[in-house]
Amino acid sequence: MSKWSFCKWLCFIALPMFFAVGCSKKSEVKNDNPKGLPSSGGKTLEVLVIVPEQLYKGELKDSIGHCFMKACEGLPQAEPLFDVVQMNPEGFFNSEMLQKHRNIIVIDMKAGNANKLKATVDFKSTPQAYFLFETDNRDSLFALLSRNADKIRNQFYENERKRVYSAFKRLENTDVTRKMKKRFGFWLTVSEEFYIAADKSDFMWLRKETKDESLDITICTKPYSGKMLPSQEEIIAMRDSVAKANIPGPAKDSYMGTETRSPFYSQRVSIGGFEAEETRGLWRLFGDWMGGPFVNYCFIDELHGRLVMIDCFVYCPRHPKRDRLMQLEGIVYGLKTVQNE
Repeated sequence: MSKWSFCKWLCFIALPMFFAVGCSKKSEVKNDNPKGLPSSGGKTLEVLVIVPEQLYKGELKDSIGHCFMKACEGLPQAEPLFDVVQMNPEGFFNSEMLQKHRNIIVIDMKAGNANKLKATVDFKSTPQAYFLFETDNRDSLFALLSRNADKIRNQFYENERKRVYSAFKRLENTDVTRKMKKRFGFWLTVSEEFYIAADKSDFMWLRKETKDESLDITICTKPYSGKMLPSQEEIIAMRDSVAKANIPGPAKDSYMGTETRSPFYSQRVSIGGFEAEETRGLWRLFGDWMGGPFVNYCFIDELHGRLVMIDCFVYCPRHPKRDRLMQLEGIVYGLKTVQNE
């Protein structure tokens, strides 16, 4: 057999093997976007409300504001839950770009409508939530809006967290991922802008610093055999103990703690398959003049007999904090475990 004939024979044998191996490996990868949709757009925590301007004025604007523009809990200055942008239907439906926005509410009010809400996920982009209110009068619209406000807010928040995870996944700091897997058996996906500021057997501190801001995440574990999550008071006490021992301030003898003169806000959430207690509030630097918002997540890892505390805090004295804290929340909600890898 000539050398050329042998090469053709080898390629004939090898190509099917190559495609078989490639296809088998590809089938093992989870496809989070089976429709092949483009990425959604829009600013962080922005909601488009598609309704004629003359209908939006007055009571409807007030009702939308009550549902989506209340002050965020646990921030030092007042910032709304969402930024609401009203848009006329003609401009929206004639724009492919606007129809790919992440969070959309469309209001269709006319005689003969059946007074119902239609919810669509990933309609023209991903992640996307598209809520269509079909009503025949204002009272029915207000009732539908009030009854479904929590569901809509939760879906919009979920979209924001997915967006953060997807953005950071593309720029993943694989060194941090590897070290977290080895240290804790779980990991958070952060971008290359984050670095490990401290790394101990039961504690890790991730930071992103610029001249204007500092975004921080700490992870702490301790042995735990209880079946119930700690109380709010116990969580704050643990947070203060961990912070004082591991997060020094710039001035001598200064350290980070919790601002107890401001209220705390707690709720149960699901993080990476774990039931967690979420606590929001303000932190301060004792012995110095720094402070800002924090959001803390505490959950029981029964498999390893431990309590896990993940604390996110922001220092950004001259800028709004909401969107920056949202970034850190999105990172935590993307928690992955070795068991579910």
